[in-house]
Amino acid sequence: MRVTEEVIVLVVGFRNPGDVRNCVRALAGATAEPGFEVFITENGGPSAMDALVRVLVGDGSLCQMAADDAIPTDPRLVRRRQRLRWCRPDGGVRMWINMAETRENLGYAGGVNAWLRPLLAVPGWQGAWILNPDAEPSPRALAELVSHAATRHKGMVGSRLLPHAGSVRIHSRGLAWRKLIARTEAVDYHAPCGQPVDLQHVEARLDAPSGASLFVTRKMIDAIGLMDERYFLYFEDLEWGLRARQYGGVGYAHASVVPHVGGTTTRTADGGRSPSYLSVYLEFRNRILFVRSRYPAWLAWTVVMQVVHVISLAKPGAFASMSAAVRGLVAGIRGEVGRPDHMLKASGRQSHANPSTRLSC
Repeated sequence: MRVTEEVIVLVVGFRNPGDVRNCVRALAGATAEPGFEVFITENGGPSAMDALVRVLVGDGSLCQMAADDAIPTDPRLVRRRQRLRWCRPDGGVRMWINMAETRENLGYAGGVNAWLRPLLAVPGWQGAWILNPDAEPSPRALAELVSHAATRHKGMVGSRLLPHAGSVRIHSRGLAWRKLIARTEAVDYHAPCGQPVDLQHVEARLDAPSGASLFVTRKMIDAIGLMDERYFLYFEDLEWGLRARQYGGVGYAHASVVPHVGGTTTRTADGGRSPSYLSVYLEFRNRILFVRSRYPAWLAWTVVMQVVHVISLAKPGAFASMSAAVRGLVAGIRGEVGRPDHMLKASGRQSHANPSTRLSC
């Protein structure tokens, strides 16, 4: 068995079928080259998988059910699979879509790795494009990523992220870690889209592409390994990018434009747009894990800055967020990693597996 296309596109969803459908529709409008095949992980359980299939093959859709193939998955992680074909108006196949329902919520990195790990044993593809389900890439987004990786000899490349289609402001060119303030920065956040871009200057400031749109070559994956699943959600893209920097750095493809709403799988339990308690908790917990792993000499300073950040949340109506931040900070200091089942339950998000484990220091 081999993948016949040059790129595999990896999307991880959690009970957000509308976002995934819009992402797939955008992919259907991509340029013909390079060719790609889509691999979707649904972390939300059987009903979420059923809902996603219904949305993709609903009335008037160009997407149809197809027979499964021999692309491997790990039965310990994947309960069910479904293969779809997105057809062109003339009836030909525009792209193949492979879906996997996980046995439990694996998180972002775990969902990516659920397909990526077995696909490393399959020949044919040369790179992987990781997309958030609420991203709607422009037609040339993938082509520009692949071209940039080849011409500038970069093993990991990110896109120009916009908060919405047609925005005149950039959401991010990538991620940079700031040790003194112990925070991740979105590079050139809110910069005008029309201003000239010095690629060398931008790439010198990047620590990693954003996981909302991240292209990585197969050669780079072979060198640095898979995403770190201990984070569950947040900081895994930054940590992966720092590993890639050791092998020639990361790149920024300015012409790869990807509108990205952000936060659709981590919204509050009532559907609000404010950060969920889960996201606040994981931001604080994983920041400690990240620094302990990558910059251990800065750990004490990071803890101090985390306390400052917690205090900055102290305002009317923000007690729950402040509480989640404190709990995350304590969990990080204690060395807890993995899926935080107690916070998933508190956030109204189903969880069914092992509780968080401890990190060996």
